[in-house]
Amino acid sequence: MAFLRRHGFGLDRAAAAGAAAFLLALGADLLTKVYAVSHGGLGRVVYNDAHAGDFPRRVAMSLLALAVTAVIAGIGRRHGFGRLWGAWVGVGLLVGGVLGNGLSRFIWSRGVPDFIHTPSPDIWNLADFEIAIGLTGGIVSMAVTAIVVYARERSTRS
Repeated sequence: MAFLRRHGFGLDRAAAAGAAAFLLALGADLLTKVYAVSHGGLGRVVYNDAHAGDFPRRVAMSLLALAVTAVIAGIGRRHGFGRLWGAWVGVGLLVGGVLGNGLSRFIWSRGVPDFIHTPSPDIWNLADFEIAIGLTGGIVSMAVTAIVVYARERSTRS
């Protein structure tokens, strides 16, 4: 982090937590896929190639999510929302999951390995859970923070 600050990239602690969540999410996803493919996963491994041409669009959407979070965090800080830790961690998980699935298409020629069998007919991988948790957690975090700030402002006006 000191390297980034020296070169003009001042990440605050919340953004650094998001970067750490991204690195952990991407690493954990790819490692679990490697293990599942080489050891048979938690049952059988199914290769999903349904959205093979979507990688550039997914990268663009991930960058957009990152930019939107940065703008919302900046606006929120000026209005007393704090650092929005949950939003940064959420976007880190979201982008890590999206890039994990995107890179998997290049690593495994048959498609993205799915190996976590759910009660529904769907079969997922860790990146799918990271995307769902990151998106939901980020939105819920911003909503809860906005409600707390609104309640705080109303109580100080009374």
